Amino acid sequence: MASRSIIFEPVFPSLNFEREENSPFDDGYSIKGEESALADYIAAGADEDHPFYERFIELQDRRERLEQMQRERMERGGADAIVSNAEARGLDDLGGLVDDGVDQMTIHTIEAYRMFLGRGREPGSSKSAIIGGKRVASALRNLWLLTANDNPYADWALARHEHAIKEVLEHLSVETKKAEDMLHSVRQRGLNFAVLGSSDPITLNLGFRSPYGYSISRLIVEYDYFVRVQKTLQRKNLQTDEAVRKVLSSVSRGILSTFYGTTRFDRWLNQPEIRALSRLDWVSADQDAAKRVEFALQIFGPIPSAIYTAEVAPSHSRRRYSITSAERELLKVVGGKLQEDERAEAQDAAGAQLTQDAVA
Repeated sequence: MASRSIIFEPVFPSLNFEREENSPFDDGYSIKGEESALADYIAAGADEDHPFYERFIELQDRRERLEQMQRERMERGGADAIVSNAEARGLDDLGGLVDDGVDQMTIHTIEAYRMFLGRGREPGSSKSAIIGGKRVASALRNLWLLTANDNPYADWALARHEHAIKEVLEHLSVETKKAEDMLHSVRQRGLNFAVLGSSDPITLNLGFRSPYGYSISRLIVEYDYFVRVQKTLQRKNLQTDEAVRKVLSSVSRGILSTFYGTTRFDRWLNQPEIRALSRLDWVSADQDAAKRVEFALQIFGPIPSAIYTAEVAPSHSRRRYSITSAERELLKVVGGKLQEDERAEAQDAAGAQLTQDAVA
C-alpha cells in the first residue's frame, strides 16, 4: 500500500512582519518595528480573535528569544560562537594589569626637588605658599575623575594643562639643547666637561593614581636635567651667573604659572555647588543645573565651543556617558550657539581695534 506522507501544518501560517537591517534574527525580524505596528492593537487589549493576534504572540516569543541570546552572550563575555564555554569563562578569571615593580624618579638638584615638593605657607608669614608638582598631580587626578560626570570645564582644565606643559617641555628642550651644544663645542676643542650630578641624588617611589601624575614626574626630571646642564655651564665658566639665573627663572615661572592655573580649576570645580556639573546642565530645565552653569560662568567665563562639543578633548578621560539622540541634538545646538557667540566677540574686538587704530 502506498505510504501517505504526513504534512505537519505550522501552528501559525507565514506571518508578515516588520524587518530591519541589523536584526539579531536571521529573517530580519524587527522587534521595535513590530512594537510600533502593533501598539494600538496591544493598547486596546490584544483581542485573540483579531488578525494581529498571531503577530502579537510572535512578538512575545521574539522578545524572549532575544533576552535568551543576550543572556548567553553575557555569560560568554561576548566571545565568538566557535569558542567553547570553558574558554569563554577564562575572561572572568583573567586578572587585571598591575605594575610589576616600583616606578621611581631620581632627582639631583634642589631646584627640581623643590618644584616637586612645593612650599607651604610659613605660620605667621605673609609669604604665599608655592604649589609643587605633588599637589598638582593630586589636582589633575581630581579633574580626571570629574570627567566621568561629562564635566566640560574639567575637560578644559586638562586640555589647558596639557597644552601649557607641552610648551614648557618644548622650552626646556630648546634651552637644554643650547647648553649641550656649548658643551659639545668645547669638547671638539679638547675640553670634555661632564654634566654635574648630585653626590647623593634622591630617588622617590611613584604611586600616582592617574595618567596625569606621571606627566608631572616627566616634567620634573626634564627640569632637573635642565638645571644640571645650566649649572654645568656656570661652573665651567661657559655662562655667567646672571645668564644662568635668567634662564632658570624664565623656565620656573612658566612651570609655576601652569601649576597655579591647573589647581585653580581643581579648587573651584570641586566646590559642592558645582561638583555635579555636566554638559547636560546646559540643556536641562532643572534649577540646580542652571545654577551650576551660572556658577561656572562667573568663575571661569564661557566654555569654549570646541571643548563643549568635544572637538578638543584631553588625552585621558573617564567619560563613559551615553545620551539619547534628542539630547545629542540639543548639545549640538548649544555648541553652535557658543561658537556664534565666540565669532561675535571676535568681530567686536576686531572692530574696536580698527577704531583705535583709526583714532591713533
